[in-house]
Amino acid sequence: MARLKLLIWFFSLWMIGLVVACSSNPTVNQNSGPILLQEVTIAPTGIAPTRALTNTPSSTPPVLEAPQQVAATIESGFVLVTPTLPPSKTPTNTPTITPTTSITPIMIPSLLPTTAVPQSGFATSVIVPLTNIPPTSFAPPINQNPPIGVFTTPTPNLPVPCQFTWFFINPQPPVCPLSPPTFSPAAYQTFENGFMIWVGSQDAIYVMFNDVLNPRWQVFRDNYEEGMPADDPLYNNPPHPNTYQPRRGFGLLWRNNEVIRSRLGWATTFDEIAYNAQTQTGADSTLFISDPQSGVFMLLAQGVEWIRHVNIGVVIP
Repeated sequence: MARLKLLIWFFSLWMIGLVVACSSNPTVNQNSGPILLQEVTIAPTGIAPTRALTNTPSSTPPVLEAPQQVAATIESGFVLVTPTLPPSKTPTNTPTITPTTSITPIMIPSLLPTTAVPQSGFATSVIVPLTNIPPTSFAPPINQNPPIGVFTTPTPNLPVPCQFTWFFINPQPPVCPLSPPTFSPAAYQTFENGFMIWVGSQDAIYVMFNDVLNPRWQVFRDNYEEGMPADDPLYNNPPHPNTYQPRRGFGLLWRNNEVIRSRLGWATTFDEIAYNAQTQTGADSTLFISDPQSGVFMLLAQGVEWIRHVNIGVVIP
């Protein structure tokens, strides 16, 4: 404040000196009245120093050089009007426009690009489309080292070699046998509507029915003993030519079981055929029995079906 008063005092002295130096009429009529300072033409004597304002805020106001003092004599006819200086412009801090940090958009594919609304005094930010933002700069890190999956090429299921081999080449079962084939003395006889096979190692008689009833095949224990009657005279007169009463174990089962007798009918040979049979069971419980004619009987589990296979095809009696 003291410096400001000093500046005003120097400026007043300077103005007085200019008024006196520039007066061109030494004699003035006393009765003409006071002469205002604004009617006097003041010739410039030099370039007046001016204050240079700067936008940079400073705690110390600029110092102006004082003008050279000029001794002046004021005549009595002049009325000195002291000019009032305008209020000094005190430098103020210019607000620095700091751009606001734009909000980092989250990369969500379903959002559409939007434009931020400009705010007064703040920089305008424009959110660019999400697809143009490099994911390496804006996407939040999920995993620094994502696990790399191990992908393997699926291997086709190859058939596993069987530990044991089948005793036949036709059919070709989809499963492996549970054990090597078993060799056994056997007997075989054909009937009007089916077959009978006796397997000595099992002491069992297998009956295969060639009709539409169930079960399609059955197995029975052989109850025949040597010394028992081989046949029954009551069945010596079959109703059809070239048909016979079965004998020994087949005959005993046939005569004592009316269901078997009605489903099979009469035997078509006078006696059974003795031979050596091979039997083998698969992993699915299917039983295979060879016959004396190079055929193979395939008996599905639970008596649901049976099929007779030969070397060159399939025979279903």
